Amino acid sequence: MKTHLAFSCFTFGLLLLGGCATPIAKPAFYPNAYYQRVGPAQAEADSQACADLAQRSEVGSVNKVDAARAGAAGAAGVATAGVVGSVLQGHSPDLRNIAAGAAAIGAGGAAATAAGQSVGGSSLYRRFVQQCLAERGYQVIGWH
Repeated sequence: MKTHLAFSCFTFGLLLLGGCATPIAKPAFYPNAYYQRVGPAQAEADSQACADLAQRSEVGSVNKVDAARAGAAGAAGVATAGVVGSVLQGHSPDLRNIAAGAAAIGAGGAAATAAGQSVGGSSLYRRFVQQCLAERGYQVIGWH
């Protein structure tokens, strides 16, 4: 029974992480005269340079704080689901196994977010990248 519960919690956690591991959002460019002159390859290179600059700035610290919050929220959700699942199945919760699974899921979620796996990072991060690209001559019309 404990193995079944642990497997259920593990599977649920993987599903949560799978939902978090979406591709990194990238700016969508308006094809203004500058974009048409330099082309999509240069726009992508400039976008990456601006993203790197954002990560080295204070904005990168903000993303790390957001990642820690996301990891804590993910861990709390997994722990709650584990306890509720145990109770609904008529068992007393095995809090040690649930806590270990929640900690692993929380750490994984935080690592994925810190690595930029959340869609575009914080709004401050997006604004930073967008401003950097605007100073280079691009017009960002959204994120995809």
